[in-house]
Amino acid sequence: METVYLIGMVVSGLFFGWTIGSHYTGAVMGTAFGAKLITPRRATILIAVCVLLGSTLESHNVVKTVGTGVIAGKDMSIFCAMIMMLTAAVVTAANTWLKLPVSTSQLAIFSVVGAAMAMQAEVFWSTTILALAVTWVGTPIVGAILGFVITKLMDTLMGRTSARTKKMVGYFLIVVCCYAAYTLGCNNTGNAVGVFYGTGFIPSRMLAGFLGGIVMAIGALTWGRPLLERVGLQIVSLDLNSAVGAQLAQGITAHIAASLGYPTSMNQAMIGGIAGAGLARGIKAIDMKVMKEIVISWFFTPIVGGIVSYILYFIFSRLLGVH
Repeated sequence: METVYLIGMVVSGLFFGWTIGSHYTGAVMGTAFGAKLITPRRATILIAVCVLLGSTLESHNVVKTVGTGVIAGKDMSIFCAMIMMLTAAVVTAANTWLKLPVSTSQLAIFSVVGAAMAMQAEVFWSTTILALAVTWVGTPIVGAILGFVITKLMDTLMGRTSARTKKMVGYFLIVVCCYAAYTLGCNNTGNAVGVFYGTGFIPSRMLAGFLGGIVMAIGALTWGRPLLERVGLQIVSLDLNSAVGAQLAQGITAHIAASLGYPTSMNQAMIGGIAGAGLARGIKAIDMKVMKEIVISWFFTPIVGGIVSYILYFIFSRLLGVH
């Protein structure tokens, strides 16, 4: 049965990585697409390339946190990892189908916590979980501050709007979106493949990151358009300067968190950046009805993930006689 569990873990983890890649297309390239600077096909191709680079080069700390930082490595069994990743993948896929942005980082962590509680393993509440909680609370705040500052700086640097400066800012926005996609690889790949490292299935964090980057890239290419259109056409309403401010604020905020090993929400960083950019403009930059749906999803999804993971572990461990 151990081989079956191993296959289940690998398939579930890769499926989760695929759903992450498809889920965050709007968060990292929605502003450029919404401004009609890039087609959906080119947007998803750029996301795929940049995600793979970020996953391979800088996902190592997050891989370690998810794999061995929430619970002890000795408690991260292959069966446990399978349940965790299956939970996270299914809930993320459901939210992508509903076109609702969700925090896969919070979902992945709470899936680990739920399964750990079901098997009565020690959870590192006072260290890793506390640090993650502070990161999650701080993400939209830091994003908003950076979004405000960068937007004001862009206005000062660009001066009066002309066709030439507008074209330059447009190109710069695409570059900034590519940076956000790179950060997505750094920040979110470990959510899917951290358990591969934690169980010892893949001893190299770089190799685990590369594998995660591959499936995330495939996810962006095959099912990335729904969220790209949702964010680019229905949620965000920004001029080019403020779009740069919001997107760059997101990338910097999430990149810092990933470098510290604490995966955060790309969506929450983006919303914080949009709020800051909107404040700099004194305009309504967000559709509040859509935002309400997203906030509700953010609040309930980690809870649902933890509960589902707990229940699945409890049921299947008893049915299959796993101790």
